[in-house]
Amino acid sequence: MEPISQNRQLTQQLAHCEQVIAQLVQQTQQASAQYQQLLQQEQQNAMQLQQLAQREHHAAQVIQTALQGHQKAIQQLQHVSNICNQVAHSASIANPAFTNTNQPESGFGNYAQ
Repeated sequence: MEPISQNRQLTQQLAHCEQVIAQLVQQTQQASAQYQQLLQQEQQNAMQLQQLAQREHHAAQVIQTALQGHQKAIQQLQHVSNICNQVAHSASIANPAFTNTNQPESGFGNYAQ
């Protein structure tokens, strides 16, 4: 093979290598841009999940407070029921005419005591 022909072939091979390298660089840059978009999306998702977790935690606290309030209300209603039963008992002892024969055995309330 002649030296000029060899030079031309080497030049063509180098040009082809440069073209392949340029394509690889472009593809790598595109992939990097896509990964950057994925990263930003995942960061946004993480922030949204964190906000959701905070809202869920707050909702759980509100529900817990409501349950505590309901428990306190039940205790107070039981206390009122006991007082009503005591008053009814005292009234029936003081004046048997106040005795209600239709009153259920459990007293004024059907609350668990």
